[in-house]
Amino acid sequence: MHQPNVQPHSSSYFPYEVYPFNRPSDMGAQETANHPVVIVGAGPVGLVLAIQLAQQGVAPVLIEAEAQVSGGSRALALTRRSMEIMEQCGVAERFLTEAIVWNEGRSYYRNAVVHHLEIARSDNDKFAPMTNLAQCWIEKFLLDRALELGVDVRFQTRLDAMRVKDDAVTLTLDTPEGPYSMVADWVAGCDGARSTVRKLQNLRFEGRSYESRFVIADFRMELDEPPGRRCYFDPPWLPGHAALMHKAPHDIWRLDYQVPAEVSDEEALAPERIRSHIAAHLKYIGVHEPWTLEWTTLYKPNTLTLARYNHGRVMYCGDAAHLLPVFGVRGMNTGVQDAANLAWKLAAVVNGLAAPELLDTFSSERVADARQICFEAARSTRMMAPPTRGFSVMQQAVLSLSLDHEFTRGLLHWRTSRPIDYAQSPLSWQDHDECTFTDGPAPGAPPSNVFLEDTAHGPAYLLDYVRPQFNVLVFGSDTDLWQAIHQDIRTVREAGLPVRLIAVRSDDTKAADADAVLLDSGGRAAAQWGAQGGAVYVLRPDLHVCARWKPGSHTQLTQVLVRAMNAAEPVACA
Repeated sequence: MHQPNVQPHSSSYFPYEVYPFNRPSDMGAQETANHPVVIVGAGPVGLVLAIQLAQQGVAPVLIEAEAQVSGGSRALALTRRSMEIMEQCGVAERFLTEAIVWNEGRSYYRNAVVHHLEIARSDNDKFAPMTNLAQCWIEKFLLDRALELGVDVRFQTRLDAMRVKDDAVTLTLDTPEGPYSMVADWVAGCDGARSTVRKLQNLRFEGRSYESRFVIADFRMELDEPPGRRCYFDPPWLPGHAALMHKAPHDIWRLDYQVPAEVSDEEALAPERIRSHIAAHLKYIGVHEPWTLEWTTLYKPNTLTLARYNHGRVMYCGDAAHLLPVFGVRGMNTGVQDAANLAWKLAAVVNGLAAPELLDTFSSERVADARQICFEAARSTRMMAPPTRGFSVMQQAVLSLSLDHEFTRGLLHWRTSRPIDYAQSPLSWQDHDECTFTDGPAPGAPPSNVFLEDTAHGPAYLLDYVRPQFNVLVFGSDTDLWQAIHQDIRTVREAGLPVRLIAVRSDDTKAADADAVLLDSGGRAAAQWGAQGGAVYVLRPDLHVCARWKPGSHTQLTQVLVRAMNAAEPVACA
C-alpha cells in the first residue's frame, strides 16, 4: 500500500498542512467509475488545468501521490503572462498578498556590472514583468481555488499502472487503504520531470541534457535590498563558475551556484558545504547579516521535449512534457501556458463542441513553443555554464570585453521567458485585410492589456472583462458591424458554444445584448489595438487572438469559430 510522507515539511515561513486520504466512492464499487478527465499531478500546472476545466464545465479528478504541497520554494518567478492566466483562474489577487514584484537584474564580473537587464513596464500593464512567490504558496492558493470550484482532489493516491485504449484509459491507483481502478475518457500527465505517466507510455525526450549542475539553496535573512536577479560570474569563492542570488517573499533569499565537475552530488548537498558557500558569497558581496538555511536541492539544466504532447487519450503538460533551464524563468511559466492551452480544447472535446482532432493543435502549438525555448535557453545555458573548453573561452572573452565595451553586453542577456505567438497555428485566422492593421495583437499573439480608468474598486483594465471562453471584442459604434456580429453571436450560442460579447466604445451609446460595455473615452484601447476606425477581435479562451477584421470585411464570426473548432488551415493575407 502506498504510504507517503505525512510529516509536515520543515519551514519557517509556510504552514504546511498534511492532506488526508479520503476514501472515494470509486473504491469497492461494483463497477469501475468513469470520469471525463483525470489529471495526474497536483503541482501548479495540474492545478491550473483542473481549475480551468472546472470553469468550462468539466469535472476533473486530480490525483496526487504526496500528502502536502511542494516542499521548498522551487519554481519561484511568475511572468506577466502567467499572472494573466492566474487572474483567469481567480487567484492573482491572492498571489499578490504574499508576493514581491520586480523588473530588473544585474550581472557582475570582477565586482563590475557588465549587464543590466530592465524589463519594460507601462501604465497599461496590470502586472509586473516578474512576480516572485514560492511554489508552496502558489500551490496552496491554487488548491484552495480548485476546492472552491468543486474539483475532486485526491491526495496520497499514486498511479501504478495505465492501460490506454482507443476510447478510454484505465488507471490502477494505490492508496494507504489499498488499490483501486478508475476509467477516464482522457488523462493529463502533469506529474513533473520524473513523470510516471510518461514512463508508463515508454516515451523519451529529444534534445540535450547538460552535464553542469547547480545547487539551489534558500536561506532566511533580513536584508533591505531591492528584489531582482543578480548573477555573479567567476566569484572568488567559486572561481571559473557562476552564481545567482534572488530575493523571495518572507525574507527568503535564494542562492543558485554551479557545482564543480570534480564534486559529487552527495558532497554538493552536504549541509556544511552549502553553508560555507553561502557564507563566502555573502562576505564577497559585503553582507554581514545573520541567516539560517531553509531548503536545498540539486538541479541540472536540460533542453528536452517530447516530440508530441498527445499520445492516444493521454496529454502531457509542464515538466512531464519538457525539461527547460531555469535561466529566464521558463519551467513553470511554460507549463502554465501548456495548461491554459489544453484546458479550453479538452473542455470543447469533452463537452461535445469539437472533435478530438482539435487536441492535435495543443501538441503542435506547445511543442513549437518548447522547441523555440530550447533553442534560446541553450544559448543562455552555454553562457552561464559553458559545456566545453571552447564555450568557456568565449564566455571569458565576452566577460572581459564587457568590462569596458557596450557591444558585448547584449550577449549576457538572460533571454527571459516570453509568451509564444501562434501565428502559424491552423487556429489563427488571417483576414484578407489583415495587412491594413498597423497596431494591435495579430492573429496568434497574446492580448495587449490596456488601462481604462480608475474606479472605486481600483484601476480597471481591458483584460479584467474577458473570461476563459471565446471573447468577441467589437471596437467602435459601426451599426452594420454590430448587427452582423450580434446575429452571429446568437447563432453560435444556439449551437451551444459559450461566447462572451464585449463592446468597446468611445461614448455611452447602447450595445444590445453585450455581456460588457467598456468605455474607451480617450481612445486608448482602440489605438493600442489598431481599431480607431472600428474592428472585431476574437480571443480564444486562452486569450490568444484567434482572428481580427475591420468594418467592410466579408469575414463572419461563425466561420472563424467553426474553423477554430475544426482546426482547419489558416487563410493567408492577400
